[in-house]
Amino acid sequence: MVRTKRKVTAEDIWAFKFVGDPQLSPDAQTVAYTITATNVERNGYDSAIFLHNANGGAPDLFTTGTRSNDTVREHTARWSPQGDKLFFLSNRNGKEQLFVIGVSGGEARQLTRTEDGIGNPMWSPDGTKIAFTMKLPKGKGEEPGNPDVRIIRRLRHKMNGIGFLDERNRHVWVVDVMSGELRQVTSGDFDVSQPSWSPCGTQFALTTCTNSDADLSYIPDVFTVGLDGKGLRKLTQGLGPCASPAFSPCGKYVAYTGHDKGEVGYLDTHIFVVGVSGEDAPRNLLADFPRSVGNSVGSDTRADRGGVEPAWTGDSSELVFGATDGGNSNLYAVNMQGEVRQITSGDQSITSFSLTGNKIAYTANHVLNPGDIYVSDLLGSAPTRLSHVNEAVLNELELVEPERIVFKSALSWQIEGWVIKPVDSKTGELYPLVLHIHGGPHATSGNAFFHEYQLLAAQGYGVVYTNPRGSRGYGSEFTRGVVGDWGGNDYVDLMEAVDYCIEQGWVDPLRLGVTGGSYGGYMVNWMVTQTNRFKAAVTLRSISNMYTKYGTSDIGFYGNKAGMGGADLWDDEEFIMARSPMRHARNVRTPILIIHSDQDLRCPMEQAEQWFIALKRLGVTTEFVRFSGENHELSRSGKPRNRVDRLLFIQDWFERYL
Repeated sequence: MVRTKRKVTAEDIWAFKFVGDPQLSPDAQTVAYTITATNVERNGYDSAIFLHNANGGAPDLFTTGTRSNDTVREHTARWSPQGDKLFFLSNRNGKEQLFVIGVSGGEARQLTRTEDGIGNPMWSPDGTKIAFTMKLPKGKGEEPGNPDVRIIRRLRHKMNGIGFLDERNRHVWVVDVMSGELRQVTSGDFDVSQPSWSPCGTQFALTTCTNSDADLSYIPDVFTVGLDGKGLRKLTQGLGPCASPAFSPCGKYVAYTGHDKGEVGYLDTHIFVVGVSGEDAPRNLLADFPRSVGNSVGSDTRADRGGVEPAWTGDSSELVFGATDGGNSNLYAVNMQGEVRQITSGDQSITSFSLTGNKIAYTANHVLNPGDIYVSDLLGSAPTRLSHVNEAVLNELELVEPERIVFKSALSWQIEGWVIKPVDSKTGELYPLVLHIHGGPHATSGNAFFHEYQLLAAQGYGVVYTNPRGSRGYGSEFTRGVVGDWGGNDYVDLMEAVDYCIEQGWVDPLRLGVTGGSYGGYMVNWMVTQTNRFKAAVTLRSISNMYTKYGTSDIGFYGNKAGMGGADLWDDEEFIMARSPMRHARNVRTPILIIHSDQDLRCPMEQAEQWFIALKRLGVTTEFVRFSGENHELSRSGKPRNRVDRLLFIQDWFERYL
């Protein structure tokens, strides 16, 4: 048979374009969205804003910023309330700044010139002002000091993808659209996020933590404050982290997402509403909804800066939001009585949306498509696909559609997963299998495009990826199932997935590989200390010593402590080390490739260094690949050349040992 399509290669990651953040105009006739493309020559990414008739047709390129020696990122387009202008963020002149442009065209006008860039921009209801957050400017006349010296006073002094944090606070500012006059709204020794205008334009809802122990336990609350910066008033009680506050169009309520069980990441996030008066306690509208707000389905072909946070309908009767159910992420609506209805359906991962009137625009990712823009009504009926950004490259590639599997594991829990068989696989023949483990652990594998999986299938490997206990999308009990039990029944779930595939009669049980990143990297390291069944392993941005990670990771002392069920260094040293792969390194026989980035502050480089030194001392076949200038997000947003090299290292290791 003549082959009409070609196999996927590592370099194909450069060919994909990534759409996201669709924004419907006030008259619901036009969608503004961002397309991001790889700039191989400059080893980065360019993004621009496009306008698309909501009824179909071809998109129009709307922003055309340039930089002489770098890539241009233009994104976060938002319509003015009158629909005659758009603002957007752009780095065309250096740091990301705020620009505004008339819909009829012309030159974009730069509104801000801040030293650190800005975030969270939002139009005022009358369209005369834009609010945003930024760090306080550095004090005039301040001595720069010795650039080689950094004084650290805070526990939370660094963050992956950002680096070291200085002690300047982030506050709300307002810029006048006509004059460009800039004015600070909030002040104080705290950081402010996500300001939301009230419908009358006289106050904001926002999140911040003003507690004196915020450095130790950061639990942001919802506050309101006047446009003049006066009258800061707390609406919530500090029981759990609050995010994404949004005034209702009627002005009576503020909705937000969160939970009420402290600073832990494994609980379901729900939607709460609280009266602006602050007299009544917040109400959980999703108390009976057995899923978490948000999209936790992973993908390596995504550059969507939008989101699926709750958005009010125009009559204040419902909130539209995204949630993950199994391997799918769809849109739902909840009314003020807590009644939930599903808007979209099907095997897909919706990563962002906006709504105007009865119309909704959203970005959807599918197992054979990295993502496109769709438009539907609020009932989800007859969605229209607007964009086809990857049609040409997808038509070239021989892709394998994943097959859903379900099997029983420890405690008789049902585990969901997917299998991608090798390209050109034939009935009756045996093939090597690679187990791919997602991060988190409270992330989700599912119905989204994953270039890395398709690349492995093109190289002749079967791929199995699952949602072991701890994954989101199956209810709070399932998500909590890994808490305090890393390397326990989650390990059983993963091994059961491998055995399930072997039982289907197409997997060679003597040619098993395993790979994964972050928590997935932890599980790779853990699994090769517990079994010698794997003939090759690739551990990515991994964890080897949970005890030291408590003190070196940007989230270690609170995030990993919560993951270990509250176990802390001084009281539970034996338990923490017993669940660290390092304790069991003498058991490793599997050849293992370690890939890590030197700017990874989530799973710091010392984790890889410890693991490599231990394995080399013990005579294990191992190699260590260090990427400079990359962080925890290498596989998803790293420099294009580094992303391809990473894939080639993985491909080569499995070729050598499988």
